[in-house]
Formats: sequence, C-alpha cells, structure tokens
Amino acid sequence: MPRLAWLFLCCPLLLAQEPPSFQIKANYVKVPVSVFDTNGQILTNLTREQFILLDENEPRPIENFLLDKTAIHVILMLDVSSSLREELEEIQEAALQFAQAFSREDRIAIVSFSDQLELLQDWTNDIKKLRKSLKHLERGYRTALYDALISTARERLTQVPGKKVIILLTDGLDNESRSTLDDVLSLLIESDISLYIVSRTRLVQPKIERNERVDFLNQVMKNVLHEEKDFIDLYFREKETSLSHLAEATGGRVFFPEKLEDLKSSYMRVAEELKSQYILTFRPPASSDKTFRTIEVICTQDIGRIYHRKKYNWLGSETSDH
Repeated sequence: MPRLAWLFLCCPLLLAQEPPSFQIKANYVKVPVSVFDTNGQILTNLTREQFILLDENEPRPIENFLLDKTAIHVILMLDVSSSLREELEEIQEAALQFAQAFSREDRIAIVSFSDQLELLQDWTNDIKKLRKSLKHLERGYRTALYDALISTARERLTQVPGKKVIILLTDGLDNESRSTLDDVLSLLIESDISLYIVSRTRLVQPKIERNERVDFLNQVMKNVLHEEKDFIDLYFREKETSLSHLAEATGGRVFFPEKLEDLKSSYMRVAEELKSQYILTFRPPASSDKTFRTIEVICTQDIGRIYHRKKYNWLGSETSDH
C-alpha cells in the first residue's frame, strides 16, 4: 500500500536409534499436514481414509500416509534489528528451550540477521554449542528480512535431506531487502521448506505508536486524506497478513505473542507440531501447464483447524529414491 510505505519510509524504525524411514519416488509430492481439534490440541490418531487431497481441485489418491517421526533439519532465524537488551535475553531463553525439545537425530542451526546475516551455529544436536552460540546475539538496526530468508534457505537447507524447517522470529518489517516476498515463497516451495514465524509485530507496534515523529506523520496522513483510519495499525495488519500468507503457503503458520513472556510458549507449540505431523504423498499429473500447482487437504472428521502446504513445484516425471 503506497500510503503506508510512504509513512514508514519517512520515519525509519527507531526502536542412538535410527529414525523411521520410507522410500518415495522423486515425482511423488510430500505434503506435511497438522490437524487440531476445536480446543487447539493436535490430533495424531487419524487415518488415511479420513483425508481427501485435491490437486488443482482434482482428487488425487493418497499413496502414502504416516505420522512423520523422521529427523528434522531446523534453522532458527532470529531478527535482532531494533531488539532491546531485555528482549535479547528472552529470545535466548526461548530459543534454547525450543532446541531442547528435539531428539538427537534432529539437527539445528542458528542464524541472526538485521541488515547483515550471521551464522551463529552450524548444524548440531549439541545443546552446549547452541547455548554458547546464543550468547553472541547482538542488536542490529535495519532489516533485510527477505534477503536473509533467501540466503539462509539456499546456503543451509537446499542440500540437506529429509524434513526441512525454518523457524523465524521477526517483527515483519523489511527496509533493506532487494528480494521480494514472492521470491522467498517460490524458493521455499521449490525446496520443500516449511516456514514457521513467531511474529513480534504486536510487541513492536506499541513502541512505534509512542514515537512522536511517527504519531505526527500518522496525523498528517489523516488530515491530507481526510480519513480517520489509523495508518500505523493498518501498516502492521498488512505486515501480519503478508507473514501469514508466506508461512501458510509452505505448510507452516504464524504465532502472534502479545507479551514478551509468550515467546517460549510459541516456540514450544511449534516444536510439538513438528513432531506430530502427518505426511501424505500423491503422484502429480504427467503434464502441467503450471509450474506451481495448488493443493488442498480436507479432513472428513469434525476438527478445528488443518494446516498444510498450499502449493508444490511440478517437476515432471523423473524418478529416483530418497
């Protein structure tokens, strides 16, 4: 939205057992699925017959179905732009608690970013190394969110096997990237990477609203356009919509903690979900006029919510074993 972009351009942000495995041919599409009841509890007792899968609105047989317990490669991406000291300490504790929720077969890496991307810890399952690396978090200033996502995905995840996930902590504000949201989404879908986001938008917004210059510009916009809209609030809701679209299209989702103390519970909900997902596979069509095809997974049971990737990259009919 040009009006909102103008407002914020004028005022930069101040503030030991082998895991289970199975073989799938490369031309089969894997769809991670998370299902929750009406109370928000994850469901792990469903069967193949309780799901319907649509590819461009056409039903496809579900070839494989299981509760996925395979090893995971998880990258913790931490946006440290504008973070205060007390926030960094809370981020460190939440990230460490999250890392401790995984098994020894899983691998975790940690990167931080603002306008620059820094690898704090490469792939490991050593909690001591992860704890030590988190002590090196330092506050940044400007934010290159989309560039950081693309660099991280390409450099750390495109060559690793199995289940690949990015857990992103960010306020959603990007004032430095050359890449776009669509660039990020295309790469994540092509690479079968799920993105979960712990958004700081609702933690940051009150601080922005208290800034005198931002409040002045907000009033100017209202007077010039003769509207009573709160342009700061509209800006943040727009950012939240973009984050939700990006995460949910990959099969992940977004958490919006209202208080700094809620970071830990958001991270732990992600960890629980990643260890309680179903994997559905299906064979794509032999030909397609689209590079990215839309899919929908429907659960026939009485449930609360279902999350799954919304698109996949059609690769043709080449086959090999994973």
